[in-house]
Parts: sequence; C-alpha cells; structure tokens
Amino acid sequence: MERDLILTCDTGTTGCKCTIFNTQGIALFSVRRNYPTQYPHPNWAEQDPETILRAMYDGIRELLQQVSARRIACVGLSGTMNGCIPVDAKGKALYPNIIHSDGRTEAQVQEILRVISFDDFYRMTGNRPDTHYTLPKILWLKENQPDVYRQARWYLNIKDFLYGNLTGRWGYTDYSDASLTTALDINRRTWANDLLKELQLETSTMPAILKGHDVRGKITRDVYRQTGLIAGTPVAIGGGDGACTTRGSGVSEPGSAYCYIGSSAWVAQLLDRPLLDPKARIFSWVDMNGENYHVCGTVQCGAAAFDWCLKNLLGGNGQSADISIVENMARQIRPGAEGVLFLPTLMGWRTPYWDPNTRGCLMGFSLYHDQRHIARAIYEGIAFALNACAEVMAECNAPVHSMMLTGGGARSGLWPDILAAVFGLTTQVHRTPGETTSLGAAIAAGVGVGLFADYSDAANMVTARSTHPVNPQWQQAYREVYAIYADIYEQLRPLNNRIAALHLD
Repeated sequence: MERDLILTCDTGTTGCKCTIFNTQGIALFSVRRNYPTQYPHPNWAEQDPETILRAMYDGIRELLQQVSARRIACVGLSGTMNGCIPVDAKGKALYPNIIHSDGRTEAQVQEILRVISFDDFYRMTGNRPDTHYTLPKILWLKENQPDVYRQARWYLNIKDFLYGNLTGRWGYTDYSDASLTTALDINRRTWANDLLKELQLETSTMPAILKGHDVRGKITRDVYRQTGLIAGTPVAIGGGDGACTTRGSGVSEPGSAYCYIGSSAWVAQLLDRPLLDPKARIFSWVDMNGENYHVCGTVQCGAAAFDWCLKNLLGGNGQSADISIVENMARQIRPGAEGVLFLPTLMGWRTPYWDPNTRGCLMGFSLYHDQRHIARAIYEGIAFALNACAEVMAECNAPVHSMMLTGGGARSGLWPDILAAVFGLTTQVHRTPGETTSLGAAIAAGVGVGLFADYSDAANMVTARSTHPVNPQWQQAYREVYAIYADIYEQLRPLNNRIAALHLD
C-alpha cells in the first residue's frame, strides 16, 4: 500500500487538532479534542501535558478509523510557543506547562535586565524581554520550585514533549521554538550560553535543536499499541505554531506576507536575515528550517476584541450578536464609519507601542450614530491595528507586496476588502483559513520524507479561495481616517497611565 498521506497534530491553546493531508495539501479528515487551561493565581496560565498527550492519542485513534495507518508516510507536529515544561531524564513532566499567556514572571524579567541591557537582549534574541517567554519562566522555577529545578533534565515546549512521547527521543526541539524561548542567539543560531551562565542557569538543560523537517524520530511500538500508528513511521519534530502558520500560508520569500486574524492577530513574513527595528516594535525568530527568519508585528486582541464587542456592544441579554447580522450592519455604513473609531487594545497595545496600560477605546460617536457605525468601526479598528504592523516592516526596509489572509477572521466577507484598502494591496483568502497551522506541520513532515522537494516547492500548492483588489475610493477614505487613528495613542497615553495607577482590584 502506498504511503501517500501525512498526519499532523497541532496542539493549540484550547485543543489538539489531528488532521490527515494528501500531497496536494488538502485536509481529508480532521478531529479535535479540547482540554482546559488552569488559572490558579492572577496572571497565571497552566496546562497539564499528560492531558494534552491523551487528547492527541485519542484524536489519532479516531483518524485512523477513517484511513489505513499503512498509508501514513509521516507525522508532523506543531504547538503553542513560549511555554515551559520541565521534564526529567525519562520525559516525565515535573510541573504543568507554563503557557504563552502566563505573566507571572515580571520579577524574573527585571533579573534578566540586570545582567543584559534591553538593546543587547533585543539584538541577540530578536525579541523584547517579556514575561510571556520561556527564559524568565525557567528562572521562576529555579526561584520558586527548587525541587523541580533540581530534577529537571530539559525544558521543553508542548510539541517537543509530544515528540518525545511518540518517538522515545527526549531533549529535542526545533529552531522556531528554540528561538522564542529568548534563550537563543538568533544571529549564531545557537543557545546564548553566556547569558544563561550569567543568569546561573544550567546550559545543559536546553534541548538539542533540530530542523523542523528532521525525521530521525520514529513511532515506537508502545505508541502503536496506543494509537494504531505503524511502528517505525517517521515523525518530523515540526515547529511552533507561528512558524507552521507561516509555511501553511504559502509564504516563502521576502515581501510575501500573511495576516492571521484569530483571538490575537498579526502580520508576518519570511526574510533571509533577522529584521531588527531600532525601536524594537517588531520581533524576529528563526524559521524551523534553521535558515530563514520570521519577522512579525502583533495585535494582542484581534478576534478577541471583536468577540467582546459582539457580546457587550452589539448583543443583548448577555448573548453575542449574530456575526452575519453584524457584518450586514457594517456594510450599510461607508468607509470611515462617519467618524467613529475603535481601538482594539483591550489587553494593552503591542506593535508598535508595547504598552500594557493602553485600554480599549470607542470614540467619535454622537446621537446621530447607531450600532451600524459601531460595527463598521470595529472591523476597521482591527484592520488599522494590523496595518500599523505592516507599516513598521516597511519603515525597516521590509515592505510587503502580497498578503494572504488566514485564521477565523479571514472567513469574513468584509474584512478582506477592508484590509485590501487599508494595506493598499490586493489581499487573498487562504483556501482553508482554519487549517494553515496544521498544513505547515504537514509541509515540514513532507519535506522530511521527500514528498516535497523543499519548503518553497510545498508553498506552490497553497492556493486562495478568493482575491480582493484595492477599492480606490475606500483606500482614499481610509488614508484620511488612519491618520487620525495613528494619533490617538499619544493623546490618550497620559489618561491610560492615570487609569492604570488607580487601585481597581
């Protein structure tokens, strides 16, 4: 029987999606298993790695009821980035995964800044010192869980934990996940051992780094008994979800970018070198191929802000408004929402200001305006925030010349047209906007076993289901309104700082 299919496991924030792709990049079957996040203290966010492992095994078993396991040529992995799972030498998790949204490590970030300057840290890692990354979480474990720290053999991200369980090979990661620990020197593409030593951390606890298409790992007999996957099936270690989404979006050359509209939203592209902004407004990390670099600008609240508005501004009786009705309302109002503006900064402002004190804002409305204007302004405000990310890239000599839209928001019938006018370039909507991360994991695995010649070859199979050219009239209207939007932050910053200083807890 021909081995012509790729099975992927993408472990996101809320669940594990297991998918089977053919060599044309078509998702044939997909199942999802959800799991919880625990919030034991304010700003903490943890998940149980064993629960996620069981969810993956369960998803694989269901998929293999649809197709023969003998057709699976390889397995590809993706998962949330910036996590921290301490494991012992046998791969046992010693503590819950401290996931990307956890913000308990402010004191540890300050500790890092005592041994390295902000600018030097950014130049070396491509990222700002921040509570959400892995490095300060390791410091937190050392200071607050000394028994765990003493027993830890490696610190892994979730897809590396799953890789170890599938293959029996422990202590490995890929370049993308390694990069977003912020313990990697992205210029040398090696662990920043001098920094780790300055922080008095054990350099040997950082896993070995593989290219995402490395397929030396094989399904074990124990995994065969638990899932039905044939023992000896190659497993590619894959990449972090951001890296896989880039590849699954068909991005393969400078200037070719994608825009992801999910709970958070971002604009990213691939370059041949790190893109270091003198103002540190955007960030870079190494691609899972170990050669290219991602550059990214991010909006903390994309669809999350949209959903909040559906429930709290446009809904009723505690229920969210119907998206199709809201979109129809927004279409009734001309571009610019007749002066109503919305800032989707409900969890602070990341690119370009990186200001956690910024609050959401709806302004410019009068007794004349109604819910239709608010609906239009919500779509436009998120589009303006994403445009600010693309603007910084252009300012840093990395302009965007093509834009693929993906994520749940890309299914909108209105956002692609608004974004085309705001970006000033034609947008395309991915053929399967909900499958891009899994597709990127499939691409890495397919490259590893020779189903695709390389990543660029695989990118050719990514197609769009719709194309949205720039509407000149909309573009002109948005130029005028965006100029106002771009001035709002500085005007509101003193007030937001005063709000943040209030004792609201």
